[in-house]
Amino acid sequence: MLTETINRMANQGGRNAPDGPAPNQYSSFKDFMDTKAPPFGEAEEPLQPKWLNTVEQKFRLLWLTEGLKVEYVAHQLQVPAGIWWNQYREALPDNTVLDWNPFREAFKELFIPPGVMEMKHTEFMQLT
Repeated sequence: MLTETINRMANQGGRNAPDGPAPNQYSSFKDFMDTKAPPFGEAEEPLQPKWLNTVEQKFRLLWLTEGLKVEYVAHQLQVPAGIWWNQYREALPDNTVLDWNPFREAFKELFIPPGVMEMKHTEFMQLT
């Protein structure tokens, strides 16, 4: 058993951790900005803001917690989206930690008007 442990450590090159980032060594805000994440002010197309898809692609390049995703991307929000975000945060109880999915849903709710998804679904179903 001791021999197996020594062999495993030797095969890891002296590392005591598995491959990948060590715990608590997440990508920094600078790493996020180095991906050239675009700023966002308002949606050009109401159905699916391309910005949301773009930042999610950037996230795949980084090692981030769900909360860090929100914190990093919030810095890319400009007027009027930045104003919405500040008001949204202020309405939450103190010390609320937001994860990416609730942020994403709130963002989509604001930038995809009610009824647009149903209208697009109906259009799609009528295609022949």
